[in-house]
Amino acid sequence: MPPETDEDLFAEAMGRVQPLPEIDKITPDRRLPRGHQVAVRHRHRQPSGLMADGPAARRVEPWSLVADGISRERLKRLAAGDPSVACTFDLHGMTCDMALSALADGFARAVADDDVRVICIIHGRGLHSSDGKPVLKKAVYHWLTDGPFAGQVLAAIPRPGSGGGACLVLLRRTMA
Repeated sequence: MPPETDEDLFAEAMGRVQPLPEIDKITPDRRLPRGHQVAVRHRHRQPSGLMADGPAARRVEPWSLVADGISRERLKRLAAGDPSVACTFDLHGMTCDMALSALADGFARAVADDDVRVICIIHGRGLHSSDGKPVLKKAVYHWLTDGPFAGQVLAAIPRPGSGGGACLVLLRRTMA
């Protein structure tokens, strides 16, 4: 008997697989939240050689993101200005599409620069939104969590003194 090929082994293993009955299938809701649609529309390929692999920051409070291993003390130092803000992205007044596109371009430049460690993103508080809710702020935090540069974000906290209209983002150090 000839030796079995990978294709033969795969066919044998899959031979017992049966499709799920229609009643057991889960059909996803085709209408996603607006912020999610924006994030998907703006996914960019991550530039090779620039990105350090790491877990994305997770939400610990409504407007705070923290990666594993980042202490409360580190967050206090970040809020106090250590390290200082290297660049600021003012998205205030932009539409979600414009803001996330600008954010992606700015992040690409920031992570390529070894000197950039903290970014300030001015997203506004949502006071002028049609429904009075912070649409852009929500989209920015969603993008920081699930966007193309999520692995670069160690922490994101509201900027002290901004009234919730800006956040500080601590970036992961790039590996040389």
